[in-house]
Amino acid sequence: ADRILLNKVDLVSEEELAEVEAEIRKINGGVKIIRTQNSKVDLDEVVGIRGFSLDRVLEADSGFLRDDQDHQHDSSVSSVGIQTDGQCDLARLNAWVATLLKEKGTDIFRMKGVLNVKDCPGPFVFQGIHMIFGGQPQGKWKDGETPNNRLVFIGRHLDRKELTEGFQATLIDPAC
Repeated sequence: ADRILLNKVDLVSEEELAEVEAEIRKINGGVKIIRTQNSKVDLDEVVGIRGFSLDRVLEADSGFLRDDQDHQHDSSVSSVGIQTDGQCDLARLNAWVATLLKEKGTDIFRMKGVLNVKDCPGPFVFQGIHMIFGGQPQGKWKDGETPNNRLVFIGRHLDRKELTEGFQATLIDPAC
């Protein structure tokens, strides 16, 4: 990595930040560390920076371009996308996600989505990694945009029907 976003810096002391940054530098001494709160960062810091350098990669791993390396793919890993109309009930959504993560959290590598939650004036954006989940409203729906729900799960042994039915049970009108 050539950039690391160190988020939630407002929740720890300067001493703790220095300790974390020192640990990061042990792994990647030349990385630029950008401190953030609520993941807010100047896009000029991360977009269009032309950070990839093949020379730098080859210096660190001379075999990077070889095609004789063994690769193993895990066929049990897949993704499930869900897109549906309707409004979510936030309490039902939280209960479903809590149960899902309790029962299958180790198999869910990543989840994220944009939801139409009742009483939210705009999209409710959520994301999760393994058993960590968070979300919050993000602005307003764009003019002409039809509010709906779009979710993606990446993990092992995912059951599309189970995930779809579980999410649909969070909808206020599950007939959608």
